[in-house]
Amino acid sequence: MKQGMLSSFDADCLAGPAAPSLRTALAFRARSLGNLLRMGHCAPTVMKTLLDICGEKESWPVKMTAGLPGGIGDTGFECGGITAPLIFFGLRHGLREKRDGLPVVFYHGHEYYRRFLERNGTAFCREIRGENYRLTHCIRAVCGSPETAAESLRREGDAAIPAERREAYKLMYSHFEGRGFHCARHVLRRLGPEVPPGPELLDAASGFLGGTAFLGLTCSALTAGVMALGFGLREFEDSFPRVLRMIVLMKTGGNAFADHLNRFNGIMNRGKELARWFAGEFGDTQCRALTGCDLSSVADVGRYIETDRAGLCRAISDKVAEKVRSLAPAGN
Repeated sequence: MKQGMLSSFDADCLAGPAAPSLRTALAFRARSLGNLLRMGHCAPTVMKTLLDICGEKESWPVKMTAGLPGGIGDTGFECGGITAPLIFFGLRHGLREKRDGLPVVFYHGHEYYRRFLERNGTAFCREIRGENYRLTHCIRAVCGSPETAAESLRREGDAAIPAERREAYKLMYSHFEGRGFHCARHVLRRLGPEVPPGPELLDAASGFLGGTAFLGLTCSALTAGVMALGFGLREFEDSFPRVLRMIVLMKTGGNAFADHLNRFNGIMNRGKELARWFAGEFGDTQCRALTGCDLSSVADVGRYIETDRAGLCRAISDKVAEKVRSLAPAGN
């Protein structure tokens, strides 16, 4: 599945000199709600809205988000309202722009993460949606994401990463850079030609390192694997009646995520299959548990380096790529 170029992408479309006005924020929310009611899933809705705001027509970034609803492969962890903007920040910055030895994408990612927590109280899908799908909470998280992304891009973000934590991240990034390794980008590279790893595709995955921007959350190799599955998507969901039927099933205990009910469901279900395999193969899906290291600690990063945990991460990334290759496309 070859991705096109983001020929019309305006890198500064959300990063003007002032915070979004109330009128602009309301317009962002309205566009988000309209997309959500036609698409039915969080991460694709947020990415589609961000691209719409920027006047971008290319569809492959939305495909990258197709398996992320439900908290990256339906694990219940990072909300699609977090993962889609982080992909967007990667498209804007890649790893090219650095400040004080750390790529800018991580500053914006942490600023966004902080603001998302302030708005929603948690970063995790399972806590936002609750046991019985508190849809108003999901709608608030999704519809507030574009303006939160705009606010985050308008700040340098240094304050979002305290100095001690920043030193740990810089040490970790320098180690990875020296080894020529980036877990998420490594998975995508290994998947060519199934997922041609062009520069923009690799840029999109830039913020997923060390368990989502070094936060120690979902292993970024797993996240990249779920993203790669999205390229099996043939067309997007675009029907309010079908989304309404899915919502009714959510609230009544039916199987709202059967493949045939929503065109994104098949990819999400394969992402879930990948996540289950990953947990069974490695014992957990979270970076901190897998490495035994807190990447915000200089001491733990030192231990990661001394004990060659990067070799473990590379081996995990290789196995994820092999597993993704074995999973059939969704065929939606």
